[in-house]
Amino acid sequence: MQAFIMHVGHPGNIDIKYTVTRRRRMDEIFSALSKDAPEKDFFSATGQLSQLFPSGDFHCWGVPSRAEPAFEKTEIGDLILMIPSIGIHQDAGVKQIGIVKAKCPFRCNEASHILWPDTPDDRLFPWIFFFDTEIGDRPWFEFLNDVDIKENWDPRGWYKRLNSKRFLKWGGVSGYVDFLRSKCGFRKLQ
Repeated sequence: MQAFIMHVGHPGNIDIKYTVTRRRRMDEIFSALSKDAPEKDFFSATGQLSQLFPSGDFHCWGVPSRAEPAFEKTEIGDLILMIPSIGIHQDAGVKQIGIVKAKCPFRCNEASHILWPDTPDDRLFPWIFFFDTEIGDRPWFEFLNDVDIKENWDPRGWYKRLNSKRFLKWGGVSGYVDFLRSKCGFRKLQ
């Protein structure tokens, strides 16, 4: 298990409410896609996603084209640490986590617009991964202390894998997930 940090920042925080804190339905996305969209089969009732989310709904997040190298390193079972803001802001820190259950293996340009309709400047987030969101709270500076990173670290806008050595004192990334659940109140969002 690897851990990835996703700093969302402003104005991207508006997108969290569409797919991280709200479940989306496969049939909703499928019906909004054009008939020749490459991702149409992926979101179909018989597609790969339906096998992993038999209820027909999911949480997801997408990263921009420039994050493709980190997306390619992301594997099923990896931890995503969603960080809406950093620093001294009231909402700074890890607010949502997800364990990756699926990745779309190709660009989802059309689905990006459907999933995040208010994204400024028509930006695309075509590299999409799927999970069940867990919500909780690990304040920013406490998180930095947890993973031995200096307080002046600025991952603004990053989707980046964190070095696994940062989780050794937790017994690995899975141990850190256990800590977030038991001590920071992270629980599945329905």
